[in-house]
Amino acid sequence: MKLPTIALLVVALSLGACASLIQTASISEAYKHYERQQYDRTLELITQAENSEAMSTDTKAELTYLKAMTYEELGEGEIANTLYEYLVQEHSNSQYGYMADKKLNSN
Repeated sequence: MKLPTIALLVVALSLGACASLIQTASISEAYKHYERQQYDRTLELITQAENSEAMSTDTKAELTYLKAMTYEELGEGEIANTLYEYLVQEHSNSQYGYMADKKLNSN
């Protein structure tokens, strides 16, 4: 490999690592703000995490579940239920699909 190719590869890998770190930090901060009942900020951080890079299926389910719980706390039950229904349909084999199903059946 030539030096410019190696340099480009290093830059690309570094950018990917930064995007992943930003997503992880946003998710962690979203949970902290949820616990503090700062729901508007929680939604902002969820959006930031969703937009930072391509997500795994598990991460998408996790963020959707946190978003549904946040809307539920904001009194937006219809939006929350729609998100729970999405999780049951699209992520039925995940823990978030299971927890969403329990939420829907307890209402």
